[in-house]
Amino acid sequence: MRRRRIFAIVGAGCVLVLAGGAVLAWWVVHRRTPDVHRGDALPYTFTQDPTVPATTASSGKHQHGQSWGPAWPVYGRTMTRTRDASDLRSVRPPYRVLWKQSTGFLEYPPSYAKGRLYLYSNDGQLTAYDVKTGKRLWHHYTGPSGNKGLGEPAIDGNRVYVGSRANYVYSFHAKTGSLAWKTNVGAPMESSPAFNSHYLFMSDLDGNVRALDLNTGRVVWKFHAAGAVKHGPALANGRLYFGDYAGVMYCLRASDGHLIWRTATHGLSSGFASGTFYSTPAVAYGRVYIGNTDDKVYSFVASTGEIAWTYTLPWWAYGSPAVSDGRVFATGADGTFVAFNARTGGVLWRHKLPHNSLASPVVVGPYVYVADRGASGRVHGDVYAFNPGNGRRVWSFPDGKYSSVIAADGMLVIAGFGHLYALKPINH
Repeated sequence: MRRRRIFAIVGAGCVLVLAGGAVLAWWVVHRRTPDVHRGDALPYTFTQDPTVPATTASSGKHQHGQSWGPAWPVYGRTMTRTRDASDLRSVRPPYRVLWKQSTGFLEYPPSYAKGRLYLYSNDGQLTAYDVKTGKRLWHHYTGPSGNKGLGEPAIDGNRVYVGSRANYVYSFHAKTGSLAWKTNVGAPMESSPAFNSHYLFMSDLDGNVRALDLNTGRVVWKFHAAGAVKHGPALANGRLYFGDYAGVMYCLRASDGHLIWRTATHGLSSGFASGTFYSTPAVAYGRVYIGNTDDKVYSFVASTGEIAWTYTLPWWAYGSPAVSDGRVFATGADGTFVAFNARTGGVLWRHKLPHNSLASPVVVGPYVYVADRGASGRVHGDVYAFNPGNGRRVWSFPDGKYSSVIAADGMLVIAGFGHLYALKPINH
């Protein structure tokens, strides 16, 4: 009897030890780790990146000689993806709605050049609109039903480029919508293209980043990452920057795809876990800024891949950061909206939007814009404008969702929940 009691005690002790070990193991894997604070990491150069896009599509004339204004040819406005249009000071509230168009489900805003908006809706339809009237000029489906599109088109000169979930990269003539070429890359895409004077850069869900010849669509080089690459790369100083779904950040030479550096973030999110990079990176001041589903916003040194700083939000850092005037603006999926010191990661101000947010902030003129998702997935959200210096909310618009805004021909363009709006400033 005594022996049974001893065995029972020993058995209970083993159970407690095992349970304690399981708790410890869970804690090691899931525990929150401190943020990185190396804001003095060099180089850091506080110089404004060019805000007018360097592309042949950035200029144009109206029929009577009046300028169309600067283009917005890619997601993030420039190839560095900084989402900075602070130079367009006349685009500011109050506004009036000039036109509204029904579009279907949207996750990305349009691109703009020479009086035309190019919108790629989630049903795979690429549509060109007249920026003044909202009139549909042409449309083209990039695949049969079920083969949908996702991303913002890229505009270079007289060509419009998109990728699709049907594995094809397309080049269309911007004026007519006729097909110039298409290339089957063998993998679905959910990214927005980047380009230089020779190549179009596309990423895919199989973890590949490719350079395609702009004129022919021929694949020139391919790089394979450790996980899916769901965003388009940023391009700066002849280098491509992107992250993958294995939590690894990369820098490649744009001319040939040569790997310059890779930085894994395993263990920085919580214990041995790793988040995923869905957010599109922004490159400025010698740094690369990007959000991660480990809840952190990261700042990498662009030349070396060293992590300069991180900041942990309450939930996924899903949206893509905006960078302007020494500040980084980022959103958490819970609706947290934060402005950071771009060098140190110090919080300048922080707000909670009324609802969750997956949108990416955009700086247009004197304000920074962001959208929330609304009370549920089946209703629209709102777009808000904040003073970037003090975080004061100055304006709102009753439609938004996943996207926020761009500027086109002196107007604010909003991709809402199934509608596209052109808002004209009043008395400016």
